[in-house]
This record gives sequence, C-alpha cells and structure tokens, in this order.
Amino acid sequence: MRQEGRGGKTKNGTDRSKRTNAVLPKLTDDSIFKLKRLALACGQFHTHLAEDILEMALNHPDIINYFQDKYKAKERILPVRKDGNVEYC
Repeated sequence: MRQEGRGGKTKNGTDRSKRTNAVLPKLTDDSIFKLKRLALACGQFHTHLAEDILEMALNHPDIINYFQDKYKAKERILPVRKDGNVEYC
C-alpha cells in the first residue's frame, strides 16, 4: 500500500488511522509453544491469537496499570472507559 503525499488517505483510499503496522515481538521458545497450543485449542492461527491478546492487554486498564507499575512509568497514562472503549488520557 503506497501513500500519496502527507494526506490522511492511502493510495487505495483507506484511512491511515485504521491501517495496520507489523510488530514483531521476540518470544521465548516457551511462549511460542504456549501460544501455538492455545491457538490450536481455539482453532485460530497463532498470529491472529497473538494480535487478539495484545489488543486485549492494551485495552484493559488493570493490565495497563500493571505495566506502568512494573516499569515505574514517570509519565503515567490514565486508561479511561468511555462508551465501552478504553481511551488513554
């Protein structure tokens, strides 16, 4: 997908804010094994399951706060539920 200029649309007319970006985390062999086993049990591809797990974590206030506490975030974000979605303030 090629972008044209600096506008908000891609060449095929989709909104860039809804575009996906590849993130390739390095996982331990144990984590990969567990992810693949869970994916098999759920009837999903392990890549799709990993995406679901990450989206769930980024939209769950308790998990967000856990990581901010773990890494002693100096500038904390405040996860707020609004209309059924979590927004960062």
